[in-house]
Amino acid sequence: MLEYHFDKAGTLQVPGDWNTQQDKLYYYEGSVWYRKKFDAPKFSKTDRQFVYFGAANYRADVYLNGKKLGVHVGGFTLFHFEVTGKLKDRDNSIIVKVDNTRHAEVVPTVNTDWWNYGGLTRDVKLLVVPGTFIRDYSLALSSVEQPHIVGRVQLDGNAAGRSFFLRIPELNVNHRLVADATGVAHYKIPVPKAQFWSPDAPKLYRLEIVSGKDKLVDEVGLRTITTQGKQLLLNGKPIFLRGISVHEEYSADGGGRVNTADKAQTLLTWAKELNCNFVRLAHYPHNEAMVRLADKMGVLVWSEIPVYWTIDWQNEATYQNAEGQLTAMVERDKNRAAVIIWSLANETPVSEPRNQFLTRLVRKARAG
Repeated sequence: MLEYHFDKAGTLQVPGDWNTQQDKLYYYEGSVWYRKKFDAPKFSKTDRQFVYFGAANYRADVYLNGKKLGVHVGGFTLFHFEVTGKLKDRDNSIIVKVDNTRHAEVVPTVNTDWWNYGGLTRDVKLLVVPGTFIRDYSLALSSVEQPHIVGRVQLDGNAAGRSFFLRIPELNVNHRLVADATGVAHYKIPVPKAQFWSPDAPKLYRLEIVSGKDKLVDEVGLRTITTQGKQLLLNGKPIFLRGISVHEEYSADGGGRVNTADKAQTLLTWAKELNCNFVRLAHYPHNEAMVRLADKMGVLVWSEIPVYWTIDWQNEATYQNAEGQLTAMVERDKNRAAVIIWSLANETPVSEPRNQFLTRLVRKARAG
């Protein structure tokens, strides 16, 4: 018996929430099944392929060609599955069951002060990379007095002993790195002529990391953020924050989740028109476009995970969920100059279990 027929079902725009796309789904909490059929792109035998999701609220069960790839829990963080060797040349089928049902033991819990949008709310992509590729990197400015960029690059694949390059052309940086047995290379490179990033002058530099056939290109700002007593120092100088709290919602064109860079830019533009130099992205990690635009527009950012109100403080699975969301938030946005605060919770009633829960998160955040 055929219980559900994808070919005869309705369609939803991705990225996008289902609530504002169909009237009957406006208040809906539960599961919606998505299917996308596609042909595989051209790639070499040594390439690897990944299915990437910017976010799905809240639980996503993902299947490719009838076999389950895995599950992701958490509505505002990216996730991916490797599908190397699992794609057909033609007529692949990816199915995603998204469930936005609220539960007391998850993060966020049942009580929130924002709308529980459901669906594939951010981009879904098929990524093709070389067999050995640049998985991740970190970059920070050591100090304003003796400026160096410091950090690490992580290669994935057969990377031990591989030589590759980190470049910032405008600063005449062309630095050779060698991966260790785990594929990691650490670096500390002087940048004496660097211009520091600030809201008044949000200078960004083109960064290139080149490893064989793989090339990572990014734009990075160089700045320090420290404290002195009760003062916050940006590049060693006191800064006064003039801010506003922003939810990832759009108030025009039918509303709903912000799902394009243009909408994210509109929200930040409104903040700047109010003479803000700072936004609190409440109460969950916003889309990556928002944070990258903050870099370009010179808007400082408070980024937060949705540990909100009455979390199940004594449930270890709840803590692991929160820690996973914290890790994912920091890993995605650690190289954004705009982000100056990693927030762990909002308006949580004080108790000993709550204190222990948040203390563990603080230790995790500070461990890097």
